[in-house]
Amino acid sequence: MTRHQVESTVRTEYNKYKGTNAKKTRLNIGIGCGTASYEFDLYEQDVIIGCISTSSWFNETGTNDTGGQDRASSELSWLSLWQGIESRVHILTDKEMAHRLFKKHSGAPFPHSIEIHHFEINTKRFSLIGTL
Repeated sequence: MTRHQVESTVRTEYNKYKGTNAKKTRLNIGIGCGTASYEFDLYEQDVIIGCISTSSWFNETGTNDTGGQDRASSELSWLSLWQGIESRVHILTDKEMAHRLFKKHSGAPFPHSIEIHHFEINTKRFSLIGTL
């Protein structure tokens, strides 16, 4: 399965799991000239905003996948920058990444709560790892 296929599967299953109608959506963040934008993997106005990460904590050689770790951490920043009322969620398909990302950022003063979930692609099950 490609990364895009996995993201689509996670989005479909999350919508079933939570009874939402979230879609992949590019949103503007901020106001005025030079407004930043980001494509969120899950968005339903006034309900949910979220990111899906398919990166693994370790790469194929068994060493740290620092690029994947940076991308997953970056998505926490984008969720923090969003000024809307939507609940925030970050779904990771690599269990090690989900646990370590949560541990790495636990205790940080995020301006909005962000739920960290692991999604097991084979069983199509979600597990809440914790809330930042």
